[in-house]
Amino acid sequence: MPVNWKSCHTISVVLPALNEEKNIYASVSKILYSPHVYEVIVVDGGSEDRTVELAQRAGATVLVHDKPYYAGGGRGGQIKAGIMQASGDVVAVVHADTGVPSKLFSRMITALNSRPSVIGGAVGCRFKNGAGFKLRIIEFLNDARAIFFSISFGDQVQFFRREPVVLYDMFPDMPLMEDVEFSIRMNSFGGQVFLLGRACVSARRWQRLGLKNSIMIISLFMQYLIKRLFNNHLDTSLFYNKYYSS
Repeated sequence: MPVNWKSCHTISVVLPALNEEKNIYASVSKILYSPHVYEVIVVDGGSEDRTVELAQRAGATVLVHDKPYYAGGGRGGQIKAGIMQASGDVVAVVHADTGVPSKLFSRMITALNSRPSVIGGAVGCRFKNGAGFKLRIIEFLNDARAIFFSISFGDQVQFFRREPVVLYDMFPDMPLMEDVEFSIRMNSFGGQVFLLGRACVSARRWQRLGLKNSIMIISLFMQYLIKRLFNNHLDTSLFYNKYYSS
């Protein structure tokens, strides 16, 4: 029988970052003015620029989580460390180069309170800087995957009730595919809701690598799903190396 979780009122935003001095100040400042946002926790992966300084100046709580990717580091480890520090009713994971309209945070609260058995969800995203036709196709496919299969990627602003995620240790500290794995876990533990919206994400990697990036992401995604059928505790270090060596 589905569990009806308690009402939500406050949001902790967890923002994993690495060398994001160009984006971090504006991102934190804007988020802190949003309704229901109680705190912004920037989890720094060992930046060599002014990311930490600027995040603190903007009003964020900063954690340094610079473990190696193969030992609980990487973005998954950063996010999990932020979740454990958070104290809001809801946690929203926002990448440093993603712009989230303030009203979307209010919609997260409304969606979860109107569906007390749902544990979390994700948000529709659009690429910044006048993305062309090819990237519009990617946007459509991303939305379709989240709507029809309830599997979201990290840049789709995953949000969730903090209490059950912490209580049942649901977020994986994997170096890559942590977002996919977490979506699957949410689906088996109360389900998700998808909010159509216009959070703006950076197209910098897509523009730099083009079709190669699309092929790589699809390939890694499918490999992960297939391997997961036979092993629920996958080491994604090899996926990490392949993705970030591009």
